[in-house]
Amino acid sequence: MWIQRRRERRRDRDDDATVGHGLLGSSRSGVAQRARSLDGRRRRAPVHRQRAVDGEGVQPHLAPRYEVIRSRAPILLGALALLTACESTDPSWRMTLVGASPGGAWSAIGEAITDELRRGIPGSAFTLEPGQDGANAAMVQSQRVEMGLVHSSIALAALAGSFPFSEPNPDVRAIMLIYADAPFHFVVDRRAGVESFEQIGDERIPLRVSVNTRGSLMELATRTVLEAYGVDYEDIREAGGTVFFYPMTPSYEAMQRGRLDAIGVTVQVPSRHAVEASRHLDLDLLPLNAEAIRYANERLGTDTATIPGSAYPFVERDTPTFAGRVILIVHRDLPDDKVYAITRLLHDRLEQLRRAHRSLQSLTPATMPRVGGVPLHPGAERFYREIGVR
Repeated sequence: MWIQRRRERRRDRDDDATVGHGLLGSSRSGVAQRARSLDGRRRRAPVHRQRAVDGEGVQPHLAPRYEVIRSRAPILLGALALLTACESTDPSWRMTLVGASPGGAWSAIGEAITDELRRGIPGSAFTLEPGQDGANAAMVQSQRVEMGLVHSSIALAALAGSFPFSEPNPDVRAIMLIYADAPFHFVVDRRAGVESFEQIGDERIPLRVSVNTRGSLMELATRTVLEAYGVDYEDIREAGGTVFFYPMTPSYEAMQRGRLDAIGVTVQVPSRHAVEASRHLDLDLLPLNAEAIRYANERLGTDTATIPGSAYPFVERDTPTFAGRVILIVHRDLPDDKVYAITRLLHDRLEQLRRAHRSLQSLTPATMPRVGGVPLHPGAERFYREIGVR
């Protein structure tokens, strides 16, 4: 008996030591802490029951796993929706349109075109990517993209393999006109003392001129105009001048900093850049004579135009010039039924397109096929014949 009582006393001491030294260092405080710990477990029990309720019968030991799954549900649903959308897209209607630099007119026009095509053609996936006038024609020719915005003059040069192209691009075809009222501007800072094109060559003025990016219609137009007056880039350099290939915005920024004397551009009237620059600079527009306009029209496929004296605050007289056309092009191997559907839809959405950008406000069914001599794609030509405008 005494052995049994001794074992019970030893077991009680061991229990007290475990509580006291293992938790707080004293048996009395350890007992209190243990009680609080047990009380805490009792208080946490409703949490498990709440999780079970939220989980509609999920067992307490599975609640944490359920919480993780529930937190990831929106992500999983989003991925499933994206996968479903991808599967519902018709691969034959996945097409890319190349325009110009983001933020410009071509960017807004390209967004409007791709938006309307996506809305109107079920299962389609039309995307817009930045581009550049001449490069867009080359990308369509190589079939790296399906559609492109270009000036008709650039498309004609691409077909012929003339500057800025090194070889013919025979597969470029037009769908429709985008706009046709983008006259050539030769904007000069009056501080340079340049009052005419004849003066540039006759007086060998060291002109600092920006002709826009290489291969663009703006560069091609400026180069052609200078040629009409017997001046080329090398003549300008030999006279101490410089030819820059800046896009429009950097060109006007450089002019305001006093680093440019002249800018050659084709742009709709009034040019926002020119108006803003005229608030800080004394600007002028150089007029072209009839021979130079005819020279440009023959080589560029452009039309004679006039910039009215009321267009800009810094010019009171009318300015004779020429105007280019912007068109939508595709590769001739794009299926006829696809091009027909695209042309028909854009025709049906003309009202929406006109609201997208002021450049499109003059676009009508009758003007759509006026693409400046570039061959129409058979699918587009078929549609224009059906509505009686071809």
